[in-house]
Amino acid sequence: MKAQAASAQRVMATVPTTEEHRATPLELFFDVVYVFAFTQVTHLMTAEANPVGILQGLAVFGVLWWSWASYAWLTNQLHAGRGIGRLGTLAAIVLVFALALAIPEAFHDHSSRVVFAGGFIAVSVVYTAVTFVAAGTDTRLRRQVLWTMGTTIVPVSTALLAGALLGGTAQLVLWLAAVVIEGITVRVTSRGGAWRLPSATHFSERHQLVVILALGESIISIGSGASTHHLDAEILGAAMLAVGLAVALWWNYFPHLADAAQHAIASRAGESRASLATIGTYLHAGIVSGVLLVAVGLATAMHQAETARALGGFGATTLSGGLAVYLMTTALYEQSMTGQATRARWLAALLAAISIPALAEMPILPGLLLAVVIGIIPAFPRPALRRTPR
Repeated sequence: MKAQAASAQRVMATVPTTEEHRATPLELFFDVVYVFAFTQVTHLMTAEANPVGILQGLAVFGVLWWSWASYAWLTNQLHAGRGIGRLGTLAAIVLVFALALAIPEAFHDHSSRVVFAGGFIAVSVVYTAVTFVAAGTDTRLRRQVLWTMGTTIVPVSTALLAGALLGGTAQLVLWLAAVVIEGITVRVTSRGGAWRLPSATHFSERHQLVVILALGESIISIGSGASTHHLDAEILGAAMLAVGLAVALWWNYFPHLADAAQHAIASRAGESRASLATIGTYLHAGIVSGVLLVAVGLATAMHQAETARALGGFGATTLSGGLAVYLMTTALYEQSMTGQATRARWLAALLAAISIPALAEMPILPGLLLAVVIGIIPAFPRPALRRTPR
């Protein structure tokens, strides 16, 4: 009996983290499920190939994002590979995979809609329970968990389930509303709260990894599109330009911005650190969604690469619009973390947005070249607009 009790205690134990905490192998496994989920999102948008499909994809991505972000913060507080942290993460892996399976038919099939909505609700409940246990004897943090999640789960679950039952336009509106509601309630209830972020290194690693996942999806989209054609000079050229754009996206985030953000968060403590990191998580929703939109645009371009047709409105909107979203949110991230607003990022974001009509009428190769040129603008040395950090 004593042995069984000791075993149960080990299973349910919480192992707190420190400043030196790093991402664990189990968290990398957790992220693999999101690779599949992100692929499902881009397939959903590509299959619809219209503005409604883009909104559907963004609604599904928003739900996925809040689930990923919740566990990224949870595993900053307790070791994901041990005790209840391991149980909670493994449960989330199973649940997220189930809801990801439902994504392609999430707006067409009643069962898929219910599975997706129910899966997210279950993930949220598991997160709440594990986070509450992980708070240990910290009464203030336990109250914070109950306040934030109690305020969030009820309206978000209601919107998701109502949308799943109603279907059609009502579903899209309610699911988009659920994404917005969660963002608002978490932010409002967390101000001046008791959330903690023990490790700036872990926070930076986890958010860098999710950007890599999205960039990986862009590479998959390029390869999938190219594989539908005979590999000739035109297809190879289009693929190289497409990969060049993915490289530009990587360059805009990793060489300087990622490390600068980590140092900015590490320089703070307590509520100030948690508040700055929260801003970073919110902005990463835009960074990652921008990459996924670009991936959809690249997939569209590669599928049409052998034809003489222009990229078209859908391809241009996702490709150049996604690039604009990515550049704008990386600029905001840089400004929030370092107190500097880089002119080149804002200029490139503006150029990407206003080039959508022109890109829609351009042949594939010149259109991809234009996108690459815009994407590499922030890589050149440039002055920064300084402001006083928060």
